[in-house]
Order: sequence, then C-alpha cells, then structure tokens
Amino acid sequence: MTTTIEPRAEAAPGRLPGPEPAAHEAPAAGADSRTTEVGTDASPEVSPAPRRRLTVIMWGIAGIATLAGLVVAAVGFALSYDALVQAARGWGFGPWGSYAFPIGVDGLIVALYSIALVLAWRRMPKPMLLVAAHATTAVTIGLNVLAAANSAPGSPGVWAVAQTDLGRLIAHAAMPAAYVLLTEAARHLITRTARLESGERGLTLADWLLRFPTTWWVFRTAKTYPMSYAEARKMRRDLAIHRVWIQYREEIEAARREAEEQGEKFIEHDTVTVLDRLPDLLAPYGVGVDEALALPDRMRREEQQRRADRERAEQELRHKEEADRRAREHAEKLARLAAKAEELRAQGEVDVLSVQVEGERKAAEHRARAAADTAGIEADAAARAAERAATEAERRAAEEEQAEESAKAAALKRKTAEDLKAAQLIEAQNIRRQQELADAAKRAADTQAEAERAARQAGEDKAAALEADRRAAELRAAIARAELVAVAAEDAARLNDRERNIRRVARLAYIEAGGDAMRLPTTRIEQYMGVANSTATGYREEAAKLIAGGYDFRVDPIHAADQAAAPTNP
Repeated sequence: MTTTIEPRAEAAPGRLPGPEPAAHEAPAAGADSRTTEVGTDASPEVSPAPRRRLTVIMWGIAGIATLAGLVVAAVGFALSYDALVQAARGWGFGPWGSYAFPIGVDGLIVALYSIALVLAWRRMPKPMLLVAAHATTAVTIGLNVLAAANSAPGSPGVWAVAQTDLGRLIAHAAMPAAYVLLTEAARHLITRTARLESGERGLTLADWLLRFPTTWWVFRTAKTYPMSYAEARKMRRDLAIHRVWIQYREEIEAARREAEEQGEKFIEHDTVTVLDRLPDLLAPYGVGVDEALALPDRMRREEQQRRADRERAEQELRHKEEADRRAREHAEKLARLAAKAEELRAQGEVDVLSVQVEGERKAAEHRARAAADTAGIEADAAARAAERAATEAERRAAEEEQAEESAKAAALKRKTAEDLKAAQLIEAQNIRRQQELADAAKRAADTQAEAERAARQAGEDKAAALEADRRAAELRAAIARAELVAVAAEDAARLNDRERNIRRVARLAYIEAGGDAMRLPTTRIEQYMGVANSTATGYREEAAKLIAGGYDFRVDPIHAADQAAAPTNP
C-alpha cells in the first residue's frame, strides 16, 4: 500500500482574522525524514531514466486495461442482449420491440455511466446520476437472472434454479456486474487525478473515525462557506494557533501585573506559560515540534509589524486630516473672496443703475422744458396769426369774418388738446423713472444689510472659536496642575510605579469622565500612559476600585496646597 504526496493547499481566501501561522520549516538534523509531511511518506528521488521507463510501462498497462475493459463490456452487452431479446419476446414486445428493448436498456446504462464520468472529470459530480446508472444496471442484472431462470429446462423459477443451478444465474449476472466494476475503477481514476491536480483531499473514513469532532467542523465549514476541505482544515489549524497565542498573552499580562504588584522585576523567559506546552497542544493539528517552538518569535514579529502598520496608518490618517483642514481653510478663504467680489460687483451694478436713472431724469427734464418752450412759441405764433386773421377779417364781409374766426378757434382748440396730451405723457414717463430709481435704491439697501449680517455672523463665529480655545487652554492648564500636585503627593507617600499609574488614571477619570473610571476609554489611557491595551484595562479597573474606596485627588493635602497657590479648579 502506498501513500501519495499531495501538494500543499493554498491559504483560504475567506479565513478568519488572526496571526499568520508559521510555514513548514526544514526538519532538524537527525530527524526522521518520514515526518516531513503529516500523513505522507517520503520517497527517495528517482533518476529521470528509470522514471521514464516506469511511465512507459504504466502507459502500456493502462492501454491493456482499457482494451480488456472494452472487450469485457462488448462481451457482456452481447450476452445480455441475447438474454434480454429472449425475455422480451416472452413479455409481449413483438418482433421489432424484442430487438430494440435490449439496445435501449444497454444504451441507457452506457449513457448514464459516460455522463457520470464526464461530470466527475469536470469536477461537478452528480451523485443521483450515478445512483440511477447503478439502479439501471441492477435492473439489467435482474432481467438477465430472470432470462437465465426461464431458459432452464422446465422453467422451474428463479428460486428453484438458485438452489439447483446457482452457477447458471451467476454467469448471466457476472458480465453487467463486471461492467459496473470497470466503470467504478475509471471513475476513481478520474476523481483522484482531479483532486491531485487541484491539491485537494477529501474527507476519508479514517478522518471520521479517528477525529470525528474536528472532521465534522471541517465538513460543516466547507459546506457552509465557499471553500475547500483543505482550506477548512487550514482555518481550523490557524484558529487553534490563534487561541494558544491569545492564552499566552493573557498569562503573560497576568504574570506582569502580579510582578508589578509585588514590586518585582518581570522576566518573561523565567515564566512558564502555555507556549511551553505548544508542541503538545498543536500536535493534533499537524504542527511539528520545531515549527511550534518557532511560532512565538514569529508571531511577535508579526504583531510588531501589525503595530507598525497601524501606527503608519494612523500617521497617514493624521496627515490626511491636516491636508483636509488646509483644503477647507483654502476653500473658505476662496469663498470669502468670491463673496466680496460678488458684493463689489453688485455695488458696481447699483452705481451704474443710479447713473443711468439720473441721466434719464435729467433728459426727461430737458425734454419737458423743450416741450414747454415749443408750446409757448407755438402759442405766440398762433396769437399773432389770430391777430393777422382778425385784421384781415375786418376787411372782409361779415359772413367770411365769422367763418374764418370759427375755423381759427377750432384749430387753436385742437392744438391745445395736443399740447395737454404731450404734457401728460411726459409726466407718466417721469413717474415710471422715479419708481425704477426707488427700486434700485431698495435693492442696494438690501445688499448692504445682507453684507452687514454676514459680517456680524463672522464676528460671532470668531468669538466662539476664541472662547473654545480659551476653555481648552484652561482645561490643559488644570490637567497640568493636577498632574504636578499628584506627582508631588505620590512621591511624598512613597508609592511604587503601578500605584502612581493607577492614581494617574483615577485623576484622569475625575477630570475627563466625571469620576467614573469605567466610562474612560482604554484608548485614552493607552495614549495618556503609553501602555498596551491589556495593561490599560487593568489600570482602569484598579482606578475604579480606588475611586470606589473614597479616593479623591482634590482633597489630597498637596493638591490643597496647590489650590491655595493657584485657585483655579481643574
């Protein structure tokens, strides 16, 4: 029995987040070479010439097997055909149907098995199709057995023939069964080759019997999420490594806190942790001893790399925020300049409109005076003409004088009416121009009021910003004073580093969280103290206990003295 060395599966694209596991390393000197891969056997290298000879021999064997299989299939179909033809005649199929029935049954078997092989080669098997092919073959075997029993002397029946002549029934059923065996061998070759080419190994019966919980987890994960069995196995292995690493970090943090509480120096290498049991814990997941012992250093490097990446991302975010702030300030400056330009443009339009209205008003006055002068001249001319007409009428007859005087009076009346109409038109034009001038003045006043309102709003915003800066400066000064007072008090009390750090967190909770230490974010403690997340969590819990015990830095004697010197309350 041989074991095939399968290619290593790639990392799952949908794996859960966690530290990257260490890659397989070369075995140590003197180690058994058979342990280089879990579940595989190491084989010595074969020179190219024997490998080529072996390949030629195997191709020859494969050709012989294929030819023999075709011969067996042809013989089996021929024997089955004769038996089914005789049976079909007895079942009432008729002359043509008795010959067509065996061809249809055998053709269906060949088609079903062929399609099943093609689907297996294309890596999309259909189990129900294979079940249907086996069922059809079983029906064929049954029909052959019935035909063999009916062809026995006296036709005693299947049970009687099985008791008296069992070989007769087995001979008729052997060829279809042989075809099933050949088809299953071909299907196994195709599926196994496809799995080897893809680097995937399925779940075997040994996996289910020896590691049922792990195998069930792998099966459930592979079926629930779009991944292969190899990817699910690797995910399970990575999760186990991640859990061990988290447990190690928790133990290290607990040991560090205990050493700090006792005032001792913490040495990690002298502490027995879960990492010392790492080879034993990871052995069920196929992790070797050398690889397990190399995991801590590798994961520390990866954690440092992730921390550096996180700091670099935060720095890039700060740079981006600074660039955005500068862009916003530049945009606001451009907006102010654009508003000022728009205001100047509106003022220019108002000035132009004022000049136009004033010019039109003066032109209207000039036209009105000219019209009045023209009317006076025309009136004088009319008067002189009337006088001349009167003098001339005196020399004419009484009838002609009366007629001429009537005509002149009518002409004068028409002229007077025309002058009155012209004066009314000029007055209407003057009123319309005055109304336009008033509208322009109103728009100019509205623009001026809007500009004054914007200036007042800008002043209020500037005052609010100055007030916020003043309050922030006062808060920073209060924190600095509280820190100085607290440090002096703690030095006087001869506290150790951990107790001083806990009191620093308590003071920070009083100043920024109203005395509730659990409301203070751990990220703020990390930034303020420069410690890790787990240490910050421990400080916050101890500070909450200290505050619950009645601690208040504002009643500290040194703090009271500082208040007497600088009465500002933080």
